[in-house]
Amino acid sequence: MEVALVSDFGLREELKTANRDVVSERETGSVRGFADTVGLAAARVWRLRSRAWNTLRHPAGWELWRLPPAAVVWMLGTELAVAGWALYSVFKASATTTDLVRFGVIAGCAVWYLVQTQHPEEQRRADDRRGEHIDQTAVWLGSAAVLLPPAYSLTLLLMVRVQRYSIAHKAMTTFLFTTAAHAASILGVHTIIELTALHTWLESGTLPQRPGDILFAAVALVGTALWYFASQTLLISIARGLAWGGWRRQKLIGSWADNADFVYALQLAACTTILGAVNIALVPLVMIGVALRSTRLSQALADTIARSQRDRKTGLLTEDSFHAPAALRLLEDQTDRRPTAFLMLDLDHFKQWNDKYGHSGGDIVLGCVSAVLRQNTRASDVVGRWGGEEFAVLLPDTTREEALRVAERIREAVAKTAITGLTELASGHATNEPRAVGPIHGCTVSIGVGLSPEHSTDYGELFRAADSAMYAAKRAGRNRVVVAPSATSAPEPPSPRAPTSPLSRAGDSRRE
Repeated sequence: MEVALVSDFGLREELKTANRDVVSERETGSVRGFADTVGLAAARVWRLRSRAWNTLRHPAGWELWRLPPAAVVWMLGTELAVAGWALYSVFKASATTTDLVRFGVIAGCAVWYLVQTQHPEEQRRADDRRGEHIDQTAVWLGSAAVLLPPAYSLTLLLMVRVQRYSIAHKAMTTFLFTTAAHAASILGVHTIIELTALHTWLESGTLPQRPGDILFAAVALVGTALWYFASQTLLISIARGLAWGGWRRQKLIGSWADNADFVYALQLAACTTILGAVNIALVPLVMIGVALRSTRLSQALADTIARSQRDRKTGLLTEDSFHAPAALRLLEDQTDRRPTAFLMLDLDHFKQWNDKYGHSGGDIVLGCVSAVLRQNTRASDVVGRWGGEEFAVLLPDTTREEALRVAERIREAVAKTAITGLTELASGHATNEPRAVGPIHGCTVSIGVGLSPEHSTDYGELFRAADSAMYAAKRAGRNRVVVAPSATSAPEPPSPRAPTSPLSRAGDSRRE
């Protein structure tokens, strides 16, 4: 399970982007293609040296210090406690030749799995960086926690986490905390194994025969899975609550679908554990194929869903996929009596960009504006392309003053953005071929702001308030932010548009 703990406006992840290598396309499954993949994975891990050193040299710039003090204390205290627990467990436990063989097999399976899934996993992490992400490496880490002594299982955890960090593009401080949560899960599982008779069965490698022993072994395995799941969830949820100041279930532990994926990974880990206890040779023969197939199907499904919900040109939510999460955020704020802000943005004179630089140039402009929106919004905000040159942003738990600051920051950032990659026809030139121009400045946006509950608590009415304010900003000269008038002010002409989704009337049912 991965988390993004910092949610302040305009905050960027440390080292959010990394150098990307271009690997030539080769026939899937070829030896040369696999060698290239392994080489790329090794190169990325090797480059972590400079990233880690640069981060350690500048502790004042750590993202950790931007969190509330309570969150900082919780994260540092948890990491220190887990480190002490790990040292105690490593020195206390002993290892046998059987443990070493099991570690070699499970580590080999894990490395193969990491290499085979790194490219789609990197894409999934990029798509999920604004929310929850479930990594199915628990298939190997969960079984290692049961079968191996702490020294070996924590070594495997370190191997997995270093490789995943090379493709995660997350802040190191956040990644270290989630790694500590994984370590706590592994150490707790080891403690449960030691306190029960389950370790004798695992060491002997023979399945229990008596009904009572079978029931005990099943209960013990379920208990280890529950601890593995609950410990990570609890540690991360408390950190999220302290960092974000909210304690809603979905915001803390993710959706039911996310947790179902985690539970499924633990079920595969239980199968790996049983096979490894009986005969470790069965693990690569059976579980590698099952784990790879499961992960690839999950990745393909996630990619299909993401493509259906995301605008192809900007990567933001489409108008249809914007409604549901935006209406949900608004209802959550109403339930907790928090303010909400709705921004409608329109690119000024966008037709001129299309006329001068072609539709491909217009797409570049849309991409630059969408990048500005991503950089100046939080993980909890809902950002979408409403269609054409219009964008919409819903800001949960946001006051009037905060909404104005965000809107002004977006407006200024767009105006300062240098548009690169544009081409235009060289009129009068003998060949009349396109020539590169730029970087070009001058792209601006007009922004309308609607506020809840000031203007309305209904989703459709809140949209119309922001939409009318956006048109007022364009009539007033463009490149500005306008807040919709309150109910006591002179009314603006009503917006002729309304959300087309049935969710546009979500607020009506609440009033009834």
